Amino acid sequence: ILDLSKTLMYDFYYNRLKDKYGDQIRLMYTDTDSLLIVVYTDDIYEDIQSHGQHYDFSNYPTDHPLYNPTNKKVIGKFKDEFGGKVIQEAVCVRPKMYSILADDNNITLKKAKGVTKSVTDKKLKHQHYYDCIFKNKSKTETMTHIRSENHILYTISQNKLSLSPLDTKRYILPD
Repeated sequence: ILDLSKTLMYDFYYNRLKDKYGDQIRLMYTDTDSLLIVVYTDDIYEDIQSHGQHYDFSNYPTDHPLYNPTNKKVIGKFKDEFGGKVIQEAVCVRPKMYSILADDNNITLKKAKGVTKSVTDKKLKHQHYYDCIFKNKSKTETMTHIRSENHILYTISQNKLSLSPLDTKRYILPD
């Protein structure tokens, strides 16, 4: 299934988007089921609407011109995770570790694999992700977990590296 997802995404990006926009599109981040792209165009919503059969617009506000529940939860359709809001800035540290600001910096989507949701939501700020990349700063946070051993519940506190500029899947050459 993961291979099918990757094939669908690569096909869509290279055979549809890249063909349409050429040098006016840049792939910024990709994961198993998502693409983050920058498109230089006069009206992205008009462009998207002309290829609406490929998208799920069900999470757009009902008063948005592109709102359409037709492809809701249809497998293989692409969905705007921000529901039509404009992304202002994205900091992608490594796979499954990123922060995206949208809608005049009022909305933040943060992901940090291996870090509890409460720590990600309450303690990790967009600036921390930025500093991780551009200032080479790591961040450690304390996480509390409930564990069970022999049907006895207990809590543990654990200091864990929550953000790190080390990406073991890539190597950046000096040039």
